[in-house]
Amino acid sequence: MTLYERLSQLNKSDMLPLHMPGHKRSNVIPAMSGIYGIDITEIDGFDDLHDPGGIIAKMQKRASDLYGAGEARISVNGSTAAIEAAILSVCRAGDTIIIPRVSHKSVYYAIEMGHLKPVYLEQEYMPGTSVVLPPDADTVEKACAEHSEAVCVLITSPTYEGLMADIAGISRVVHSHGMVLITDSAHGAHLGFGIGSNTLREGADLSVVSLHKMLPAPTQTALLLTAGAATASAPIPVDRISHYMQVFQSSSPSYVLMAGIDECLGYMEDRLGGDLDRVKALSEKFRTELADMKHLGLLSAEHSDPLKAVIRSKASSFSGRDLYMGLLRDYHIQCEMYGTDYCLAMFSPVDEPSSFDRLKEALLKIDSGIEDDTPDEREGRRPCADREKRQRIYVPWAAMSAAEAYGHRSTVRHWDPDIIGGISSSYICLYPPGVPLIVPGEIIDDEVYGLIDRGLQTGLGITGLRDGRVMVVERDE
Repeated sequence: MTLYERLSQLNKSDMLPLHMPGHKRSNVIPAMSGIYGIDITEIDGFDDLHDPGGIIAKMQKRASDLYGAGEARISVNGSTAAIEAAILSVCRAGDTIIIPRVSHKSVYYAIEMGHLKPVYLEQEYMPGTSVVLPPDADTVEKACAEHSEAVCVLITSPTYEGLMADIAGISRVVHSHGMVLITDSAHGAHLGFGIGSNTLREGADLSVVSLHKMLPAPTQTALLLTAGAATASAPIPVDRISHYMQVFQSSSPSYVLMAGIDECLGYMEDRLGGDLDRVKALSEKFRTELADMKHLGLLSAEHSDPLKAVIRSKASSFSGRDLYMGLLRDYHIQCEMYGTDYCLAMFSPVDEPSSFDRLKEALLKIDSGIEDDTPDEREGRRPCADREKRQRIYVPWAAMSAAEAYGHRSTVRHWDPDIIGGISSSYICLYPPGVPLIVPGEIIDDEVYGLIDRGLQTGLGITGLRDGRVMVVERDE
C-alpha cells in the first residue's frame, strides 16, 4: 500500500482527528477538501521523515532502487534543501569547494552558511549564443590540480537548458585527486530511464534530483541520492546527511508532498520508460519539422536532453524576450524562461503530440513574420538583446566572502554608475534559473555593472535589486 492510498483510507474511517493540522481533514474550505483529506502530521502508522522506519523508509528504498543509489532521502523543501545538505555534509568550515560559476543560488547559500572557500571553474558560452556550456573534464582537472586542498567538486548536470556534462570523465578526475563529486541534477530526475544517463551510475558520489521539474510530482519534491558503498569514492557521511536534511527542512514535513512522491515513484516504475520513448520520438519529429526556419532555430548539442527545446533567435532585431512574449501573448503558450537570444520550452514525459504540434505551428508563424535583420523602431518596444558574444563567463573580484559581507553594516544605494567600485552585500541573480551574477563580497566593477544593466534594459528577470536599489557594504572611513 502506498502512502497516498493509506492517507485516502483515513477519510473512510470513523477516527476522530484530535491532532494537527487544524482543518481536521474536513471540507471547511470546499476548494481544499481534497488536499485537506490527506494532510496529516506524524500520527500512528504514518512514520516520520526525519526518523523513518515504516512506510516512508519503504518509499525511500523504492527511490534508491529506481536510481541505483545506496540510499535516497526525500526532500519536501525542493532540491534547494538537498543541495545545501549535500554540500555541508561533505564540507566543513573553511574547506575549499570547486564549482561552476553558473551554479544555482542554493550552492552559494551553502558556501555562505558553511564559511567555505569557492573556486570557480572556467565556463564558456556555446559559440554564437548566450547559452552556457557545462565545464569539461580538462577544466576540472586544471582546477583540482591548482587547488589540491579542495575536498569537493560540484557540477550542474544537466544544465537548466538540458546540456549534460561528461560526468564519467569528471568523476575520474575528481576521484583521482581524492575529492568528492556532487551533482546538482535537479533537472535530470528522468534521465537514465531511456534518455541520457544517471549521474550516480557515471560516478557521482551524491546527486540531487528534483522530481517536480520533469516528472509528474508536486512542486518542492526532490531526492538526495548517495552512491552505494561499492561505487562511492569515499565513505558517505550518512550521519551528517541526516542531520543537514533536518536542518534545511521543516520538522512538520508535508504528507501531501510525500504522497505525491510516492505516486510519482509508482509512475516511474510502471510508465516512465514507455512515455520517454514516445516523447523522445515526438521531439525528434518536432525538430525535423522545424529545421528549415529562417530566423529561429532549435539549439542542437550532442549531449543534451531532447525534452528541452532551446529556441534561439538568429535575428539581432528579435530577442529571446520577444519570442517568449510573442508565444505567450499571441498563442497562449507559456514557456519556462528566456535569455538574451533564446527562449526555453520544457516538455515532459506526459506531454501529448498536441503539445509539440501547437508549439511547432506557433514557431513557424512567428518565424515567417520576423523581418530581416533590421531594427524595429515601433514605440514601446524594449531594446533588442545585446548580441555581443563573449567567450567566457565573467567572475568579479571578491573583496571578502559572502559571510563576511553579511557581517558588515550595509547601506542602500541607487543602481546607477556611481555604484561602481562598491562591494555588494546582495545576491543579484538571473531568475530563472536563480544563478548569481554577483555574490555578496564581490566588487561591482564596470564589467559586471554593464552586464547587469544590459540585462535590465533587455527585460531579463533579475532579482536582488529592489526599486532600483541595491545593498552594498558600508565602507569604514
